[in-house]
Amino acid sequence: MARKLASDKVLFVALTALSLFGCVMIYSASAVSAAAVSGNPYRYLLKQIAALALGGLAAFAVYRIDYRRLASPWIVYGAYGVALLLCGAVLFRPPINAARRWFSAGPVMLQPSELLKIGLVLVLASQVASKSEKAGGVDRVVVPCAVFATLAAGVVLLEPDMGTAVCYLVLCAVVLWLAGARGRVFAIGAAAAVPLLAAFAFSASYRKARLLSFWNPEADPLGAGFQALQSLIAVGAGGWFGNGLGGSRQKLFFLPYPHTDFIFAIVGEELGFVGAAALVLAFGVIGWRGLRAARRAPDAFGAFLAAGATAMIVVQAAINMSVVLALMPTKGLPLPFVSYGGSSLVASWLAAGLILNVSQHEVEGREA
Repeated sequence: MARKLASDKVLFVALTALSLFGCVMIYSASAVSAAAVSGNPYRYLLKQIAALALGGLAAFAVYRIDYRRLASPWIVYGAYGVALLLCGAVLFRPPINAARRWFSAGPVMLQPSELLKIGLVLVLASQVASKSEKAGGVDRVVVPCAVFATLAAGVVLLEPDMGTAVCYLVLCAVVLWLAGARGRVFAIGAAAAVPLLAAFAFSASYRKARLLSFWNPEADPLGAGFQALQSLIAVGAGGWFGNGLGGSRQKLFFLPYPHTDFIFAIVGEELGFVGAAALVLAFGVIGWRGLRAARRAPDAFGAFLAAGATAMIVVQAAINMSVVLALMPTKGLPLPFVSYGGSSLVASWLAAGLILNVSQHEVEGREA
């Protein structure tokens, strides 16, 4: 039977350590550029600390609610619908860096696509839990889940934000795989998604250049291949043990936005292979403890809620680090808990709150 326990302390320590480590690395990666631009080397650090406080409060609020209440259709479809509407409304905002992804109010910026990740996790968990146990099993779930994920991906593609759209689709695939969907489902999904994403990638010159430079970044070292090459230089310069905290040279106006999407490259340069491997291990711990909470959950909704929230964090981390290592084309995705970005940090902590909530409950005799 299920019983109320203390939340997963190992998971909480890993999440807290990642967030605090992120604050240290954000200051290290951004202090010089922030001082040059605004005169305040602590600019990005202070904003990240404020977002961490907000994210921690949001996670605590989610943690204190019995997760079964979140299965209410009003909450599930309300959270997804509101986030989707915000993603649609942001398309009418003035562009920032040639993209419409943010609402801004003074120093505060909100990226609705990050909140939509939480709404999608809730919808996927609800769909799988409510339909997979009925006649027809998981086959009944595939189409509804694909529709919700594709709709979310389609809206953010218009911003344009191909990286986040890919995250939505991969998140859906992971949840369906954990639910036991058959291999042909993924074959059909890939056959439909890959041509559409490829067509979208080649529909704009800058996306086409990024994709082509992925195969041969040296062909355009000062253009489309610049970020990938500078990232690899940073990682390679770190060696086994790095140049020491604060010792990065690539952050000195060589690697663009080193405190956001490419912060993993700065980790590699300053802390070396050992530091980068430790960071990968931390995300491995989150994946392990999150799936452990899912396996021990007393009901299907709790299981897929924890699994979906875990996949949201781990999938994005894997994509981000793959981009930094030039294993995937360049995409604008932050590294959860580590990269600078208030919306990403709050959304990541909301996902963490869901996992910690489910981890309070277990079925006696069920092993991890």
